[in-house]
Amino acid sequence: MKNNAVPRSKVDMVDDLESLRHPGLQSFAKNLWLADGPIVRDAGLLFTTRMEIVRLGDGTLWVNSPVDVPPETLSQITHLGQVRYLVAGTPRHVWRLESWHALFPDAQLWAPKPTLFTLKKADLPLTGILGDTPNPGWADDLDQLAFKGSPFIEEIFFFHRESHTVILDDLIQSHLKVQGDFIRNTLIKIMGVEAPRNGVSIDLRLSFLNRQLARQSLERLLSWDFDKLIIAHGNPVLSNARETVETAFRWLL
Repeated sequence: MKNNAVPRSKVDMVDDLESLRHPGLQSFAKNLWLADGPIVRDAGLLFTTRMEIVRLGDGTLWVNSPVDVPPETLSQITHLGQVRYLVAGTPRHVWRLESWHALFPDAQLWAPKPTLFTLKKADLPLTGILGDTPNPGWADDLDQLAFKGSPFIEEIFFFHRESHTVILDDLIQSHLKVQGDFIRNTLIKIMGVEAPRNGVSIDLRLSFLNRQLARQSLERLLSWDFDKLIIAHGNPVLSNARETVETAFRWLL
């Protein structure tokens, strides 16, 4: 499959967020794909959305933070293998599991422990709660950790061993400015997540009341052998991702 996902355009400002969306299934690495979803509003700001699909060693699919996609893209995904696991790595994406549970009722549903930040539309038949130990069904392909220290958001980070890629959702973000949107452009600059910078927004930083736990999580994250990074809200990092992560979490050190 042609890699039309990366590298993405290196620009400082776009006319609108829709221009950042890439159609169809995008090959990122061997057995790892991306798909862009609709623009959503959260806390007054518009966000691009993205999901990651991993084909596991047994041929089944693991889908993180599933998004609504057109039928053609859904067909592309189902041709890769059976959708077996639907995962929300952050409390802010739990609501996304609902529509995909309707599409794949036999797939297992996994989410992080609920917090005040959890967004959920309906009661979901969760198979289990994500933590520091990966499910045996994907443990050979993916490692994971719960980034601890905040009572509001305990996000799960994943490490795709085959491609040396870290996958995360909300903690690290990088937002392009939008032409003519003064409020958005000012907010992302104040929050410390204005592209090309990859950072943890100041509100999330302040939520980490237990810095010792957070540092322990960061230490484990940096123990992984990774050089690429996929974030839900911003451009993927294709090389030297360890430096990107260290810079984003410098406030912890």
